[in-house]
Amino acid sequence: MNANKWGVKSAHGDLKSVLMHRPGVELDVVTEKTLEIFNFDEPVNHELFVAEYNNMVSHFEDHGVECVFLTDLLKDDEDSLGYIAHRPNMTYTRDLAAMFRNGAVLLGPQLRGRWGDQDIVGRALKKMGIPILGSIDCPAFLEGGGVTMINEDTVVASICDRATQSGTAALRHLVLGSEVEYFLDVPLPFGHIHIDGLYMTLDDHLAIAHIDPLNILPCRLYKAGNPEPRHIMFCEFLSERGIKVIEINEQEMREGHLNLVVTKQGKKAIGFECAARMASEMAEFGWEMSTFPSDTLFKGNGGAHCMTMPLHTT
Repeated sequence: MNANKWGVKSAHGDLKSVLMHRPGVELDVVTEKTLEIFNFDEPVNHELFVAEYNNMVSHFEDHGVECVFLTDLLKDDEDSLGYIAHRPNMTYTRDLAAMFRNGAVLLGPQLRGRWGDQDIVGRALKKMGIPILGSIDCPAFLEGGGVTMINEDTVVASICDRATQSGTAALRHLVLGSEVEYFLDVPLPFGHIHIDGLYMTLDDHLAIAHIDPLNILPCRLYKAGNPEPRHIMFCEFLSERGIKVIEINEQEMREGHLNLVVTKQGKKAIGFECAARMASEMAEFGWEMSTFPSDTLFKGNGGAHCMTMPLHTT
């Protein structure tokens, strides 16, 4: 990877490269006794899990996205490789850091089975020459699935089961005014771990969402230079931005249909094979979604979005 080719301007630009980790022996750490600490539904068949992962990777490569792997970057770092061999959640790279225009912020995972994983991603980013803008440190928590962008000027962070107010506030202090003009704090009802399970930006004026949980609690919209936030409902914010929503139902939400990644702005995305109805609705807006089977992969409660940390979008 060209070390100068990094920086993310939005959640829906042309995706050039992502940081990933192909799962390995660490999957065997997931047993009946460790399911809760690693947030797996059940122990997984190693070969099937990796086969579905590789199928997903092939779609990214077919879309022209460079997949940069942690173990390649850290191949000479025995300490990091030894650590990864005990961390089955390392494959969910998005949760561990968020890239912006001028560098990355290391995030703070709430799940105890993930504590410290962000430090390994930090080592990899430094090897690529990517500046670290700051970090979200305990007792504050915030994971990458809880962070997204709406258009190029607004960072969204959800206060949820895996994030605290101090976590979103820490990110706001790092990026508001330097990376973006607006910062939207979105509190979610109990039972929702990340906003990416409920909302996904597709383009400047199109998104996918399971709306009801997003429209219960007022959000706080911060603008650079203004000391006080404006209170606004999430749907009101989308309406003001002229963003149309393709809605999914609760069952589709729980099956991970929202777990997709935009690869070509306004044109292409990658997501689960089971999300056929959503893909059909997207097609009505001119979208093409490449899909892959995820029956085993989703037992780890993640998919294409969780398993890719964008490094470069244009």
